[in-house]
Amino acid sequence: MDGPRFFVDAIEGGHARLLTGGGEALTVPVSALPGGTREGDWLRASFEPDPGQKARARSEIEDLYENLGDDP
Repeated sequence: MDGPRFFVDAIEGGHARLLTGGGEALTVPVSALPGGTREGDWLRASFEPDPGQKARARSEIEDLYENLGDDP
């Protein structure tokens, strides 16, 4: 299955403006793009779940609630 495609419209100040096929714009840090990405390139995106990060975030939230106690 092909992922969504994005056109690299501009890169400046450490950020890139990506355009969807429908013309919507998305700004992302250049560090999130593959090395060597340049203006005018097309990128294909893929997303995958990260269950480990989800569990870490949930644990951090539970710790914050515990530290609040009953008398904030």
